[in-house]
Amino acid sequence: MIEKESKQKQKNTIIMVIGIIFSFLGISFMSIPFPNTVVIENLGQFGIAEGVTYTIHYNYPMFSNNQKLTISLGAVNSSFSILVLNDNDYGAWINEQGGYLPCYAVQNISGVYKTLYLNQPFIGVINIIITAETLLEIYGTIQTSYSSHYVIEGLIPLTIGIILAIFLLLQKYQFKKPKIK
Repeated sequence: MIEKESKQKQKNTIIMVIGIIFSFLGISFMSIPFPNTVVIENLGQFGIAEGVTYTIHYNYPMFSNNQKLTISLGAVNSSFSILVLNDNDYGAWINEQGGYLPCYAVQNISGVYKTLYLNQPFIGVINIIITAETLLEIYGTIQTSYSSHYVIEGLIPLTIGIILAIFLLLQKYQFKKPKIK
């Protein structure tokens, strides 16, 4: 009987340690920001006809912050305009309503290297609109970096840890059946 109780205590200790580890991992995933860098568009000798607009959309994940957009583009014997809009302003631009405030706008250029620090926290879609002023051969990259919290990924181990804790509590405080003589 004592040996059985000793083995049960050992199993409970192992379950408790596993539950603590899973809970710690889940809380860490949800609270520690992880840096991410994404190349949104890689334009290598990409051609756009004169007057044509090329639009690039990027959807930032929820719970991200410190968003930084880096635009590094150049043109070969041609010029272009670039406009960077958030989701609300893009709707106003596309419907030609006016009154939109771009994050960045420049016209008739042959090259640009710009780093934009977006308002914190920016949740939604960023829209980069490139319009060819002349027959355009463009090259370069558009990339973003941000910090994000992996909330969904953290909920899984946290839930496992909570289930193990509830299991231990139920085992400890379960009602004992009276012995039948």
